[in-house]
Amino acid sequence: MKFHLVVSSPSFDKGITFFRDELGFTLEKITPSEDPSLAVFSGSGINICLDKTIQAAPVTLRVSTDNKDLLGIEKIGPNGTKVIYELAPSTVNIPTLQQASVDINEVDKAHWTIGRAGMKYRNLLPKGSWDYVASHIQIPGSGTVPDWVHYHDAQFQVIYCYKGSAKLVYEDQGQPFIFNEGDCVLQPPHIRHQVLESYEDLEVVEIATPLQHSTYSDHEMKLPNDTFDPDRNFQGQNFIWSRSSDRVWHHGSSDSNLSHEISATGIDQASAQRGNVRVLRPVKTDQTPMPLVPFPEKSTHDFVLWFVLAGTAFFERSNGAALQRVSESDAITLINVSQEDMSVAFRDSSEDFALLEVCLPNRASES
Repeated sequence: MKFHLVVSSPSFDKGITFFRDELGFTLEKITPSEDPSLAVFSGSGINICLDKTIQAAPVTLRVSTDNKDLLGIEKIGPNGTKVIYELAPSTVNIPTLQQASVDINEVDKAHWTIGRAGMKYRNLLPKGSWDYVASHIQIPGSGTVPDWVHYHDAQFQVIYCYKGSAKLVYEDQGQPFIFNEGDCVLQPPHIRHQVLESYEDLEVVEIATPLQHSTYSDHEMKLPNDTFDPDRNFQGQNFIWSRSSDRVWHHGSSDSNLSHEISATGIDQASAQRGNVRVLRPVKTDQTPMPLVPFPEKSTHDFVLWFVLAGTAFFERSNGAALQRVSESDAITLINVSQEDMSVAFRDSSEDFALLEVCLPNRASES
């Protein structure tokens, strides 16, 4: 089976010259011999059917090239066909924002879009081209997910199960497993994986960097694959499935006025310190709830996201701005901020208040 892009060409001879001589396509067939009206070309992974008997709007062909002499050039064929030479999408440099940002993304004002495999996506970041991706993803209902074996080239990528559950399978990690509420996985670069099923209105939070990363299909690998190598290193990182049921809580500060509890995931070690994921909650007391101060000591991170898993609290910024109420599914981000702006707190929290925290280190300190 072959697919052909049909191109209308009333100026048939000029159309042949354009595709064959100017664009470099190979002429495979021309018919009928006595009075040709149809020509078939092949080249660069595409088949063109030039037909002078049909009426159709001109088409546009985008050509990915690294040839600097061709970049930005547009050619117009005698039949109106437009050919545009441009960089491959993966090599296009999108400038990313470097300014400091403190933002609250409220779920009540969320804008949802439909993404890969029919999943609903909500962007958790402030508007702009930041060098990060942070998404709240939903798959309504229960059943088979129309996903396929694929992988990503992100430098750091984590998925946290917020609600519901899913059946996942990963390269070299054995049989599919159930990804339950509160679980978290680190997906190292290029690890093949697939979402097989989702249950009970699955919701996850996904964080990745850089902004310019891609998803690739693997048409050869079938999962689960035959190799079992749970300690395999993927470009300096290891896959980890952090189960909520296995985690324990410990105090995050010796200062009783700033005390909170932490549930660690081990993602900092598995990712070779490229990022970390924790769950935070205030210490329960019989008195007024203590403020939850995520960074009681000076700390520097290029990126911090807090996603409210449950309850309510009031977010206090370091600059003395008015307290702002945050509730379940709201997201708070600190991007490119100073040490002083890291001094934030969550005050007057409800008894069930809990935060997902994702931190990415200061890149200057890594180098």
